[in-house]
Amino acid sequence: MQAKKVKKKLNIKKLLIFILFLYLVIFGGYNLFKMPIKNIIITGNNCLKDYEIIEIAGLKDYPSIFKLNAKSLKNKIKELPLVDDVTIKRDLKFRLKIDIKEAKIVLLNSTNNKLILSNGKNIDNTYNYTGVPTLINYTEGKILNKFSLNLGKLDEGILSLISEIEYSPTISEEGISIDEERFILYMNDGNTVYTNVERCNTLSHYREIYASLNNKKGILNLDSGNTENFVFTEY
Repeated sequence: MQAKKVKKKLNIKKLLIFILFLYLVIFGGYNLFKMPIKNIIITGNNCLKDYEIIEIAGLKDYPSIFKLNAKSLKNKIKELPLVDDVTIKRDLKFRLKIDIKEAKIVLLNSTNNKLILSNGKNIDNTYNYTGVPTLINYTEGKILNKFSLNLGKLDEGILSLISEIEYSPTISEEGISIDEERFILYMNDGNTVYTNVERCNTLSHYREIYASLNNKKGILNLDSGNTENFVFTEY
């Protein structure tokens, strides 16, 4: 005996509901993908202005947050010489968070009017930055590069205490070089500090050293010894 075939009746109502649901998912996803950035939050920048970062990143028109390529955005921002590193994050509130790690402006090289950064880069002096120590004489490139990199390890508060820097290698009476990496720092407080590339890190203790001088002014020899055993000659 042959089984009787039962024809299934198409449920129009369920089909319409499914089509509507599918449409809403696709339409909602499309609009979500096109959703522009609602807020750009930039942190970590000190010398750089927010608008400089936004312009080079191509974010002036607040494009879709989901169309952004974080790696490409990061590379664009890192084209700014003052940017050492950058972190890009997005959240569900359609906010774009850009955290900048800036290079420090270490000194102004008066011989070529270039600013030297803690990452070793040289940039044009735009006269937008104040309180930058000035190197007043020519210094051989390799020595200046090493000195700048070591200065860059100091905090900005210490750098702001330095007014001028003079390259002053020590040479014996016979003309033999004793210390070709020595520098003289003229401080804003009136003191003069002798240091060199190797001992540059002792400047991180300058505030404590200055406090121990009881307001006396003079010459500090920090190019040898340590922070507890330094030579001070009063003016």
